[in-house]
Amino acid sequence: MLLKFNNVTKIYKSSTTKALDNFSTNIRSGEVIGLIGKNGSGKTTLMNCLTNNIHLTSGEIFYKGKNLMENKDEISEFGVLIESAFVDYLNASQNLELLLLAEGLSDTKEIKEEIERVLSLVGLVNRKHDYVKNFSFGMKQRLGLAQALLRDKRVLILDEPLVGLDVIGRKLVKDLIVNLAKKEGKAIIFSDHNLNEVKDVCDRIIYIEDGIKVFDDVFDDNKRYIVQIDESSMTFESENTQRIDDCIVVKEKEQLNEVMTKIVQQGIPIIDIKVNESSLMELFKGE
Repeated sequence: MLLKFNNVTKIYKSSTTKALDNFSTNIRSGEVIGLIGKNGSGKTTLMNCLTNNIHLTSGEIFYKGKNLMENKDEISEFGVLIESAFVDYLNASQNLELLLLAEGLSDTKEIKEEIERVLSLVGLVNRKHDYVKNFSFGMKQRLGLAQALLRDKRVLILDEPLVGLDVIGRKLVKDLIVNLAKKEGKAIIFSDHNLNEVKDVCDRIIYIEDGIKVFDDVFDDNKRYIVQIDESSMTFESENTQRIDDCIVVKEKEQLNEVMTKIVQQGIPIIDIKVNESSLMELFKGE
């Protein structure tokens, strides 16, 4: 197991409320974890605990079997996008160069190649000489992601990386996240308020509410395809489907074509076709 959270609890000095309450989970290499919850639920606190930006009140975090709080040098293997800050009067390339120099990289050629690599990944290579002060919020988000990707980190911790991005930018980042996990074996934890975006990308979803882990599993959206047929065709049957009055309920998309073909072959009039999909929000409301 690459990462293990064991009863992690955080109480801020200014509050008696637990920002995190006995949070435990395991994360494997190549796994994309979607972290969701309302504002103030504890998502960012969890990420900051993992990166040692804030100290745990109690509990432990293990990385590659080592207690992370006792082996803080291991955090150098984490790429982090949490409230990135850049020097506005420098361009994109110069900002990344500063970070590489701070990490001890001194070879000019290697620095240049690394900057080109990460800027290409986030679609900013053609803007590398532009000053950050002229960047839109979405471009700064991409640059923040480029920063997290420097030096080929093993774990990526991304706090709302899709915020401020246009449709093309969101697709680019979502595809990148999946490729980094599945092709390069990186463990990725990312948060977002758009539940559908999370569902599209993640292998597993963790939902936190008031510091407590409420849900931690692969999400089954319970999507069902409902084909309403003419009431006079009550004799129609098909394997692995459910018949409810004048509706045929199909669970698998691949099976829908087969059912539709049978309906057409039997000359049965189709009244309507619907997709019934339980949303993440309905699940977390207990509906």
